[in-house]
Amino acid sequence: MELTRVVRFHETGGPEVLKVEGVPLTEPRANEVRIRVEALSLNRADLLWRMGAYIEDPQLPSGIGYDVAGIVDAVGPDVTSLRIGSRVSSFPIASLRRYGNHGETAIYPEDGLIEYPAELSPEQATAVNTTTLTAYFPLVEVANTSPGDVVVMTAGSSATALAALQVARLRRAVTIATTRTREKAPTLAAAGFDHVIVVESEDVTARVLELTGGQGAHVVYDAVAGAGLEALARATRVRGHIVVYGALGTMNGEITPLPLLSAFERTIRLYAGYKIYDFTGHPQLGLPRDDAATARGKDFLLNGLRSGDLRPRIDRVFNGLEQYADAHRYMESNVQSGKIVVSLR
Repeated sequence: MELTRVVRFHETGGPEVLKVEGVPLTEPRANEVRIRVEALSLNRADLLWRMGAYIEDPQLPSGIGYDVAGIVDAVGPDVTSLRIGSRVSSFPIASLRRYGNHGETAIYPEDGLIEYPAELSPEQATAVNTTTLTAYFPLVEVANTSPGDVVVMTAGSSATALAALQVARLRRAVTIATTRTREKAPTLAAAGFDHVIVVESEDVTARVLELTGGQGAHVVYDAVAGAGLEALARATRVRGHIVVYGALGTMNGEITPLPLLSAFERTIRLYAGYKIYDFTGHPQLGLPRDDAATARGKDFLLNGLRSGDLRPRIDRVFNGLEQYADAHRYMESNVQSGKIVVSLR
């Protein structure tokens, strides 16, 4: 029996629960392909999944991870768009209970894979899909961000915010990042944000209103939530959008007050609990795929990669599955500015 090494955990908890184990190599089923993984990357969801704090509970022992890049080495029945030898990278479309991709091989549905441009390395390819598409759907499909619109992105040094920066710039929007401490402000300015607000020393509402001539932001793309959501609502323009896609500000048990008064006053469109699956689909959560929006998103991504307007931003590359738990520890430190990648080449 041929074995392949994958990352699994037998109990929820910290990075120490992650184990590299040999499991039987299996064949893809209908509409699936098997990938020989050359690189993988981490998302915040991977940490929450490992901790048992994600939107689904893992079934133990559990695999982990959505984002991989590699070469198709087996094709299941009814696969039409890929072949053995295709160089592909993944994005989330289904339950981690069924598809945990982090390991030497991964089996995944073909409609959750993209044939990435030849000029990208596997490390770059695994670092770009999820963050870019996660930003594309709310900024383009929901808010129709247009030239001159102002987009505020909280947790500006996160990989998702840095991807959103590139999406917003392609739409010729004005970009504002927020960060908790002054230490990360120079990095964010160098990344290309038009303005950076340091939350610990500046009034977020006053500063956004000052930068927008009193109008407020067209979109607030928020990874933090918590008590600061009210200040962001007061900094949102009439008929503007607040998209809450994370809850970093609630990790210590902090409550997020719903900014109803500001929403009523400004007719704010509040999209709380946004997930990439709202567009790419997640059958186990009852979320249908929006095929048209997903196709547009993939075209946006590939066109941006080919033109060079979208560039994977990688903070650090770890080497080998033996360093996988270390990559989780590094993400938990919150010092990164960009994606964390594990290369298997």
